[in-house]
Amino acid sequence: MRTKPYATAVALFDEVELLDVAGPISVLSGAGRQWNFKPFKIDLVASAVGPVTTRSALSLQATHSAASHEGCECLIVPGGYGARRAAQAPEFLAWLVRAATSAEWVAAIGNGVWLLAQAGLLRAEEVAVSSDLAPEITALCPDVRPNSRASWCASGKFLSARSSALGLDLSCEIVARGFGKKLASSLSASLGIDWSGEFDGLDIVPGPRLV
Repeated sequence: MRTKPYATAVALFDEVELLDVAGPISVLSGAGRQWNFKPFKIDLVASAVGPVTTRSALSLQATHSAASHEGCECLIVPGGYGARRAAQAPEFLAWLVRAATSAEWVAAIGNGVWLLAQAGLLRAEEVAVSSDLAPEITALCPDVRPNSRASWCASGKFLSARSSALGLDLSCEIVARGFGKKLASSLSASLGIDWSGEFDGLDIVPGPRLV
């Protein structure tokens, strides 16, 4: 099993959806807790270091700027109303391109898929999007295959979730790809997440559920 943490970056911008950020971080940071091991080293990256306002009016603290961040193995792109404004920042989009190009996995949630399309990162991948977002994604990337029926999709290194709550499932899939399905299954059971593996059924390992 890999013992070195995966360098992970979570994109931040004003008016980001809080659950799209907090959900994946909660899952990824809990993956190795029973061994006192952090399997994912998480950086919060925004246009500038400092506070970022979420859609829930709570603030998150960006630890790295887009200009100075050196790259990652796992990139998470959340959604939210602010994704539209974030796409107007050339330096932020340029970082998104650099990070996604070098990353082993790129996970986008909700409007995060739109950000990837706006950055020109999607080609012929299948992506999970809402029915409202599908026409915009197609207009930006004519070859992409938007799927408004699937909860989430995996297409090469790109993982996408249609809505915020499904970011938890997406994060379990990242854990499975990095450290195996057994750990991901056990983790999902302990968090009360109904995750069953990529496209096949997977028996959930019994574990305590959070109340």
